Amino acid sequence: MNATHAATDLLDRQHHTAWAPAMVSGQAINRRPTSSIVDGRHVDAPVGTSPAWREVITRATQVAATEATTCLQGESGTGKEVIARFIHERSPRSRGPFIAINCAALPEQLLESELFGFERGAFTGAQQSKPGQIELAAGGVLFLDEVTEMAPAAQAKFLRVLQEREFLRLGGTRPVRVNVRVIAATNRHLDDAVADGAFREDLYYRLNVFDIRLPPLRERRDDILLLAAGFLRELGGDRTELTPQAMDALCRYDWPGNVRELRNVLERALIICDGPAIDAEHLCLRARKDVPLSSITDLGALEKKAIERAMKDSDGNKVRAAKQLGISRMQLYGRLQKFGLENM
Repeated sequence: MNATHAATDLLDRQHHTAWAPAMVSGQAINRRPTSSIVDGRHVDAPVGTSPAWREVITRATQVAATEATTCLQGESGTGKEVIARFIHERSPRSRGPFIAINCAALPEQLLESELFGFERGAFTGAQQSKPGQIELAAGGVLFLDEVTEMAPAAQAKFLRVLQEREFLRLGGTRPVRVNVRVIAATNRHLDDAVADGAFREDLYYRLNVFDIRLPPLRERRDDILLLAAGFLRELGGDRTELTPQAMDALCRYDWPGNVRELRNVLERALIICDGPAIDAEHLCLRARKDVPLSSITDLGALEKKAIERAMKDSDGNKVRAAKQLGISRMQLYGRLQKFGLENM
């Protein structure tokens, strides 16, 4: 099946079903994502059915029930904060705060005051004491994004937080005890950062108790159209469909900006397109001509695979499986019959 035929076949199915993994028009958009890819709040099951993404979810679920310090490694835009929030909401600390801080976004002096807080008179302008993000995360999770960008002085101080669960505010003399779980993230390989002398080896071992690698979107192409469907719904474009050429372009593109780039591309396309359909030209992508769509995914097989996984995850409970898929129970019965899965 070539790219155009595969995409056209998928579009034709909108007249027969209210859901298909790669459909993004009409009623088919009812396959809603169970989490926001952008902010990750109220995470249930981050969108994706590819083996690479399911491995991420499996590892995240395993570590969520523990207190282990976790390190998420992956390119920018792969969803590290989404997974961090997923771990938080499935952990015993789910009722506690989730505090996120981007270590790359703050200069060295400001990062230390944000992390550790400060006492009155600690520096010019410090007219009153202020708790830091570590204190604010007490009882919950502190998420350190781009942790390899943390300055050496802050690394040394944060090492004590992990070792002793205490620290000093800037200008302070009395240790502050804190009960917090740490999840760190980086778009660099921590091993390389240590080898380059940019990251303390002892802090590396403290942070890297349990590591999860998040695959780039080009390694989980089976999820591209499913993610696109969710984003179009989120962006208010549930009455806008992707043409076969647009779906082909999305699946061929390498996505250097990963999931974040996919969302931005679709948001821009919704603004540009005049009618009810987003075409390839609205995406402003340069498709890879050497990657046939049939080698990326068989769209019919993807739909069957998603239903099989939902039935397996729900132990054969059709009500729960239908809810996971975002369709009605009767629609699920129709899909099971179509693919010969009635006995699951």
